[in-house]
Parts: sequence; C-alpha cells; structure tokens
Amino acid sequence: MVFDLMNPEELIRPEGFSCSCGRQHRAEIRFLRIAPGALSEVTKALSVLGCSRPMVVCGPHGYEAAGKTVCSLLEAGGIAYSLHRLDEENGERIKPSEHAAGSLLLGYDQKCDMILGVGSGVINDLCKVLCTAAKVPCMIVATAPSMDGYASDSASVEIGSIKYSLKEKMPEAILCDTQILAKAPQKMIRAGMGDILAKYTSLIDWKISHIVTGECYCDLAADLVRDSLRRTVAVADGVRESREETVLAITEGLVLSGIGITFAGCSHPASGLEHYFSHCWEMMQLEKGKDSELHGIQVSIGMLLTLKIIEYLKTICPVMEHAEAAAGRFDEAVWEKNIRRVFPKAADGILEIEKQTRKNDRAGRLERAAIAIAHWDEILSLFQTELPSYEETKALMRRIGMPVTPREIGLTNREVIDAFVCSRDIRDKYLLSSLIWDIGYMEETTAMLKDVLYAETKSES
Repeated sequence: MVFDLMNPEELIRPEGFSCSCGRQHRAEIRFLRIAPGALSEVTKALSVLGCSRPMVVCGPHGYEAAGKTVCSLLEAGGIAYSLHRLDEENGERIKPSEHAAGSLLLGYDQKCDMILGVGSGVINDLCKVLCTAAKVPCMIVATAPSMDGYASDSASVEIGSIKYSLKEKMPEAILCDTQILAKAPQKMIRAGMGDILAKYTSLIDWKISHIVTGECYCDLAADLVRDSLRRTVAVADGVRESREETVLAITEGLVLSGIGITFAGCSHPASGLEHYFSHCWEMMQLEKGKDSELHGIQVSIGMLLTLKIIEYLKTICPVMEHAEAAAGRFDEAVWEKNIRRVFPKAADGILEIEKQTRKNDRAGRLERAAIAIAHWDEILSLFQTELPSYEETKALMRRIGMPVTPREIGLTNREVIDAFVCSRDIRDKYLLSSLIWDIGYMEETTAMLKDVLYAETKSES
C-alpha cells in the first residue's frame, strides 16, 4: 500500500486493512476532517455518530479558541448540550491527573450520550478516560497541532507521580480546523513539529525491540508514520510564520501517527527513548510539584540526545564478554537506591514493575544481549539508512525557532543523565537504553553523554 498517495480520511474506512503482519487494522474513527473550516461540520459529525446530546468538555483556553463557537453551532442546530469547564488552579495549567479525571467523572451529565472535548493534549487524554468509563462515544475538536494523541487509543495520565499510558477508547470523531490551529501559540505549533521529529528515533527504537525481543512489528504502521514524518519535514520552514500548509502537514502527521499507534496495537511506532527522556523529566517535575515543558518540545530534545547516543553506538562493536562483565557488576541494591533517589515518590511503583517484568534478571539480559550482538550489523544498518544526522536535525530545529539543548528548557545535566539511566525502568517497554544496558555499555554511553552536556554547557556560558 502506498501511503504517500493517501490522506487520513482514507485510512478510517470501516472494513480496515488486511496486513502482512497478520493483523486486520481498523481505526474506530468514524468521522475525520482536517481542513479549513472543519469546525462547521460539528453537527454533521454528531449525526454520523448517532448522538443527540453532547457533554462539551474544555479548559479556559480551549473555550476561547473554539469552545464558544462549538456551543453556538450546537445551539444553532437545535442540539441540547451540557458544558463542563475545567479551570486552572492557582495559575497552574490543567494536568491529566487523577484529580482532574475524578472531577470529570463526578461532573458527568447522565443525560448526555457522548463526550465532545475541545482542546489539545490534556483535554484529549481526560476525555478518553471519561468516555471509556461512561461507555459513550467521544469527539475531539482540536485547538492546537501540539501532540499526536488525537487519533490514538491511549491516554497519558499521572497516577502517584508516575506517568502512565493507559489503553482507552479512541475518539470516534475528530475535527481539526486548520484556520483555528494556525492561530495556536507558536510554542504549541513547535511542540507539534517536535512530536513529529521524534518519530525519527521512535521508529528505530521499535525495529530494534522487534529484532531483540520479538515484539510485533508492522511495516504498514511504520510506513504510515515514516511518510507523515517525511511530508511534514518538507514544509517545516513554515513553522515560524504559522503557515497554514505547514500547520496542515503537522496536523495530518500527528493524526496519522495516532492511527499508526492504533494499527500497531502499541505506542512504539511513535514513542521510543526520546519519549522516555520526556516521561522521566515529567515525573521528576511531578515529584517537585512543578510543571514540565510542553511534551512535544521535550521529546524533540530527547530525540536530539538519542541521535547523539546513536552516533556513539555506531563506533562500538559489542561482544558477549563485555555484556557478561557488565552483568556481573550489576548490584540490585545500588540500582534500587538510585531509583529511590531519582523518583522518591514513584519508586515503589517502579520497583513493582521490575518485580513483574524482571528486566534486571541476568539470564534474560544475556539472552537479549546475545540476540542484539548477533544482529548488530542489521542494527547498524538501521542507524545508517533511516536517520538524519544530529547536526542536520539540530540545524533544522534552530532554523524554525525550537530549543535544542536541555538547558534551554530548564533541565540540568544531572536530570538528563538520570532520565537516560532510568528510562528503561519506568515502564515495561524495550528501548534503545534497554539495548545499551543489555550489551553492557550503559556506563560508557553515560560518560559520553556527560561529555556532550558539559561541552554544551561550556559553549552556552
């Protein structure tokens, strides 16, 4: 199937797609519009879903950007609705927390037969949780092209200082009005671009997991994400001016990535080590009661760090003796002490993940190392053929006004190193950092990363 000849609306056909990976791929989206003026079709989307009374959910910014218009269109169409506004507390932005989800659940209007979320990342995640719990359809009206979760069947939620990716119902209708999206704050457009750029390394991460662990891999889903990345990068220079063609490409890329996640049945097509840098940083800020930088900005910084790590991996030739020596040095007590230092509140949850997955088990580690070493030429080939250079990507990000170093978004060198070392621990997912740990190069890679960070700090001072 040739994806560069397709648009997102063609991918939601009810019969789905038979795939060489052995699965029948089908997105649950029944109505999708990405176009200027798409918001005007809100009542048509309701009709397609067979719903007559929506519960409109939004935050203060989403209400101003599109929520008022949504309510006006519903009233003009004679459609009854209820409105639930989530408000910021003490000037802090709304978070996808247990508290916010509980507030929505308690405020759910039982007379409503669907959820109509107006917003971007957090509203999208919370509405997925609500519609899953209430067992009703969900529609999302996007207000910013800032993240790739609109069309996915997962939601990022903060529970007990840990950032979880929960399996939830995906929206059955998505409206992305590019005239509205182009008016989003520049920072949010850059965040969307950052989430797209992160796919460079997430696709590599996924393929490596497939090679080493046998995780299911789907060429169709990978091609879908890869093609959306290529098309978006081609018009990236329009980010600074919020050009509508660039906003359209970013939005389509984000929606296609979400559909790719759904087709694959996991988040790996769009989330690898670069995302886990971000997850760790978010958890660190949760521990301190502070807000994080926008997700897309953080993952783009994580992507640059991952590209630098890959440059280092190209220079090594792993052998089993090295892996065995590293496994012999591993000390469970030292590992646990570090987890408790980095994530004091979340540590017990992380330790429970290890009890269930046994990622630290010596036999499993060496078995994975042997597979990785046997396929090292294949892994190197992925690095050589699938990725742009670190300098090339950094220059692109600089050109369109994005930050390119952790310090530019308020992160310390210590937080970067801690995120890298702990990235493989916070969830049950095989990452590039898992591979590095398995083959025994965690210490060497960490030392290299420290040198890179030190050099950047020195050049900025």
